[in-house]
Amino acid sequence: MALFIAPCFLSTASAQGSPLPAVELDCGSDPVMDVRPTSDAEVSVVCTVTNPTSASEDISIEVIEWDGILVELSLSEDSFTLAAGEDDTFELLFSGQTKLSASIMHEFVIEAKVESWNSLPYGQLPEGPWVANTTYIGDFSIESYGMIELSLSDITTRYMETSEEVEFTFQMTNKGNDDDKLEVVIANAAELEAAGFSFPAGTFISENVPSQGTSSVKTLSIRSPSQLSEDLRNPLIIRAQSGNDDSAQFSEVTIQLDVKGQSQSSGLEGLTSISDDDTIMYAAIGGGSLLLVLFLLVLVRVVRKKPKKQQKPTLKQPIILPEEPEESGAEDDDFDDMFSDLDMDSEESDEFDDLFDDL
Repeated sequence: MALFIAPCFLSTASAQGSPLPAVELDCGSDPVMDVRPTSDAEVSVVCTVTNPTSASEDISIEVIEWDGILVELSLSEDSFTLAAGEDDTFELLFSGQTKLSASIMHEFVIEAKVESWNSLPYGQLPEGPWVANTTYIGDFSIESYGMIELSLSDITTRYMETSEEVEFTFQMTNKGNDDDKLEVVIANAAELEAAGFSFPAGTFISENVPSQGTSSVKTLSIRSPSQLSEDLRNPLIIRAQSGNDDSAQFSEVTIQLDVKGQSQSSGLEGLTSISDDDTIMYAAIGGGSLLLVLFLLVLVRVVRKKPKKQQKPTLKQPIILPEEPEESGAEDDDFDDMFSDLDMDSEESDEFDDLFDDL
């Protein structure tokens, strides 16, 4: 007891401190952990422990309360020996994993305890309010972050005529760790409007989407210019972004718009759009048609030049009179008449040959 009371009778300079065992603890602002996929999911808090008394102290630091499961809490140091009026620092280390939900919050309680004072062990110090140990109560939380994924049903090039309207169907997925108001905008709307395009349904749409949830199906539309003298080619940039986290990376899709000018819509210039395969097909059809016409011409000329079929004369058996013997010359003439039809066929053949001579 004499050692406990002795500091009360120290010099004036030493008496500026507390004459009773005590300790002070301050850990500053509450910790907030960054759990973005690119982070290391760690955060530390610097605490200061102070000996406010007029004698030296041995001080211990202990975690009294922590119920975190996905996040661990540890101390960089847990004991200090401080002279009268001296202080020192240590760290509370919180470590977890990325993509943790922003809904996670934990309370933590840290105690600073005097283990000895003026060389008196804690067991020899008087109990009760004589020893002023202290605790620090803080709150641990997870920082919200935004992350969006934009999905379109069709990202192919849109081929348009003048004054034509096309729609774009899409959905947004909230891949952040907190509920978010997801927004979709036409990022280059000003450029497209300057080129003559318009947006019947506007250039902006939004929806509140829970963490890891997907929005309903959304649509935006664009109308091509009404007057266009030549072909126009422009990109359309559709961007999804977080409404809660300005630092979040946006998700973006680019679709090409090809608009055919009015001067290219008809006339011979339109033939330039015919592909090589189409040209070969049309050439084959034209060649076949030409051969068919030539065949019909030949057939018509053959039909027109062919003489009518003559009826073959009936051969009559000559009557031989017994009293007048026939001359051999007459016999030859009758025999020649029998093959006169063969001569007629020969003439027809000559006419058919003459027909192909003309070709």
